[in-house]
Amino acid sequence: MAKQPEIILLDEPFSHIDNFQKQSLRRNVFRYLKDKNITCIVATHDREDVLGFADRMIVLYDNKIVVNDSPENLFKNPEAPLIASFFGEFNIINDAIIYAHQLKMVTNSELKAIVIHAYFKGHYYLIEALLGDDIVFFESKTYLEKNTSQYLEITK
Repeated sequence: MAKQPEIILLDEPFSHIDNFQKQSLRRNVFRYLKDKNITCIVATHDREDVLGFADRMIVLYDNKIVVNDSPENLFKNPEAPLIASFFGEFNIINDAIIYAHQLKMVTNSELKAIVIHAYFKGHYYLIEALLGDDIVFFESKTYLEKNTSQYLEITK
């Protein structure tokens, strides 16, 4: 980077750096590259490496380009489970991709889920539940006991 090339390839650039330094380093590297107008191609499995920094994302699968679009559009309109999986936990409900954060608990609905497990994630719990015959994931601000029923609503 010191010679300011026109293009640079980074392969999993932050994968072996501790979180204490990773966040700052990531911001500084991408800020420098944008300031110097250096094109950067990043190969990564970590959405945090690109989500806030990339102008375009190319998703590859089986040596083929699946999609080439902005990170925001890919997040808001994932066309396939492969794309949605890059952004976090998701569900397929009525043939639609629904992220875990798009399922909200309500007092009554047609979507009745039975809690299987609650995973502490810091400022929320990721709830794994059984919806009919399918496993679904949704977020809760509080811990939910196993085998309790929760009604869910899809929000966009």
